Amino acid sequence: MKYSLDLTGYSCPLPLFMAKKAMNDLKKGDSLDVLLNKQSSLADFELLAKEQGWLCEIQAVGNRVIFTI
Repeated sequence: MKYSLDLTGYSCPLPLFMAKKAMNDLKKGDSLDVLLNKQSSLADFELLAKEQGWLCEIQAVGNRVIFTI
């Protein structure tokens, strides 16, 4: 299943906590697109994905960033 989470209206650390909660609910084969604003720390999201054993991809789109897990 493919999920999407728009966190562009939030500032850190809240998006990181919300993404972590969503990642904990994922099952094998699921994917999650996390939409972030440019102020979010991408390194923190990459580290979170790595710690939980997820592969991730980052794509910049305008003033937003799509972080796919």
